[in-house]
Amino acid sequence: MIIVTVKSTPKPEHAQDYVKAVTEIASSVRQEKGCIEYELYQLTEETNQFLLFERWETREDLDRHLKSSQMEAFKAKANAFFSSERIIQVYTINE
Repeated sequence: MIIVTVKSTPKPEHAQDYVKAVTEIASSVRQEKGCIEYELYQLTEETNQFLLFERWETREDLDRHLKSSQMEAFKAKANAFFSSERIIQVYTINE
């Protein structure tokens, strides 16, 4: 299993744009082969800090997802929401 976390802080004026963009793609991402979980969480104390949490069956499933046209379009759109880098971590869990 593969777990991905994406910690991000959009510009304050784009926080809701980011939530909307993730919400728009979330249901179709969850239907992709190998997707176990795809959820966006907002830090309670900071309204513009988020954690995107993903679980995938295999690395191949994640790679296919990242290369999809949907994700390419999402990344191009979402890049404008941020002034700093997002912290992306990928974990492998051997069961």
